[in-house]
Amino acid sequence: MSKSDVIVIGGGAVGLSCAYYLNQSGYGVTVLDRGTTQDKKTSCSWGSAGMIVPSHIVPLAAPGAIKQGIKWLFDPESPFSIELKPSLEMISWLWKFRKAANLEHVKAGARIFRELGLASRSLFLELGQELDFGLETKGILMLCAREEVLEEEYAISAMARELGMEAIDLKTDGVNSIETGMETTVSGGVNYPLDCHIDPVIFLDAMQKTLKGNGVEIHHNTTVSGLVQEKDKIISASTNQGQWEGDHFVLAAGSLSSRLLKFLNLKMPMMAGKGYSVTMESPLKKPVLPAILIESRIASTPMGPNWRFGGTMTVTDSDRKINHRKMKAMLKAVKNYYPEYELSWTKKLEPWVGLRPLSADGLPYIGPFEKYPNLIAATGHAMLGISLSLVSGHIVDKMVKGKDPGFDTSMLMPDRF
Repeated sequence: MSKSDVIVIGGGAVGLSCAYYLNQSGYGVTVLDRGTTQDKKTSCSWGSAGMIVPSHIVPLAAPGAIKQGIKWLFDPESPFSIELKPSLEMISWLWKFRKAANLEHVKAGARIFRELGLASRSLFLELGQELDFGLETKGILMLCAREEVLEEEYAISAMARELGMEAIDLKTDGVNSIETGMETTVSGGVNYPLDCHIDPVIFLDAMQKTLKGNGVEIHHNTTVSGLVQEKDKIISASTNQGQWEGDHFVLAAGSLSSRLLKFLNLKMPMMAGKGYSVTMESPLKKPVLPAILIESRIASTPMGPNWRFGGTMTVTDSDRKINHRKMKAMLKAVKNYYPEYELSWTKKLEPWVGLRPLSADGLPYIGPFEKYPNLIAATGHAMLGISLSLVSGHIVDKMVKGKDPGFDTSMLMPDRF
């Protein structure tokens, strides 16, 4: 049986960030990752858009999400769907999601996301002085093809400005004046200058290399099957490679996190949000700025010489099967915003599929469980795993040390339901 001060379950962006700050504080840290060193694509972080977005202040559980989601359910090519065979767990999750989708929750969640997003951006800038992971501070565009959608986006940018965020409303000419890499055919958009982006593959590799160099043990191909408790403490993690003892345990296993809690009779409502991405290597043309293509829910990110875009959201348990009709619709929709883009550029590319961890109210789970205080959750970030990874690691480090994390985390507690 192996022993460590802190056992981090999960080797994605959030898990590695937790390991980084805990290691910096002097703890002996072991990361247990079910992925292999050869196949890093199993990590949800690997194929993400790599966006660091303090501008993303609206939780997934918002009033408009329910109405739009119902419309999309009847469109087989829409960016949203629900698994055809819902379980009792999914029905319970959907009910909690619907209950949380109210204006009061959106306003409270926006304040939390603003604080976490800005703090994480600062941490990325700080870490970028030590590690090279392709950090770019060019800002991000929210692009709207239709005028009515643009007005809705302007309402969000107004809320962002009220919270102290910088947000610049743009019409068509304004967008084309700053997006100089490709022509756009949009009604307008919003520019968030503080937003940044990275190449997540480079980031994960740099973090792993740094952690190993600092003495952190990272064990790949290690699947955690359960947690062993004794009175009010977790004492070990059971894996296919044996038992791992620890003084503290960090649960950062993405969409699989809630499964490990069932044997402890703990509930942390979580579903997976299946999405796809495609990376074009050295395309003929690509945008200068990252963007969210609002109507199609597509994230577009230039990464060095390459161009990655991804999207769709299928609420599922754990299904990774690709819906090729939705995939093709996503690839085709890019041309509605960038007319110079050609679908043929992606013809022979293999799509990446990932399962984003979706909490039941759109806010991440960060904090200790009341029943087992030495078990700390760091998951449920949905599409903001990269964006909030460093601040999540910073908060977890403070919590392990028993110190004030510097944020009001009451709405983030993992056993809030």
